[in-house]
Amino acid sequence: MNKFLLILSIIATILAASPIEVGSALGELNGFKYETPQGREIRVPKKPKLVIVAFEKDTGALVNEYLDTQDAFYLQMNRSIFIADINKMPTLITNMFALPKLRKYKHLIYLHYNDKLGTAVPNKEAKITLLRIEDGKIKNISYISTKEELKSAIEQ
Repeated sequence: MNKFLLILSIIATILAASPIEVGSALGELNGFKYETPQGREIRVPKKPKLVIVAFEKDTGALVNEYLDTQDAFYLQMNRSIFIADINKMPTLITNMFALPKLRKYKHLIYLHYNDKLGTAVPNKEAKITLLRIEDGKIKNISYISTKEELKSAIEQ
């Protein structure tokens, strides 16, 4: 009986973490929990045109460095959001070093602490994932690695 329940729960987990792909509804991103660096729960807005996702420290730093040179509402003015998946970071490091630093940024950061985002959202090593949204659906998935590409993608 226990083996049956274990197998059933594994199958349910796999099905629940279906990959996001071109044509997927934006609402699938709201199946994940996000918080601001201040600890406030936050949801993906209904009509962004771009979702920027960083899965690694270096790619997240690149996004934050670029956004820190912009107006505090630069992302909102360009109907974009930034999700930083920090689930791989040890909790002690997150609480002692990362969160205090992230709280100092003036732009809005959606933090994700669970490993399920990385299995659902396509990603490549050392790349930032861009999800271009149109009419509530993912129109395009691309990958970038420079501030110039990020600026172009946001202001497009």
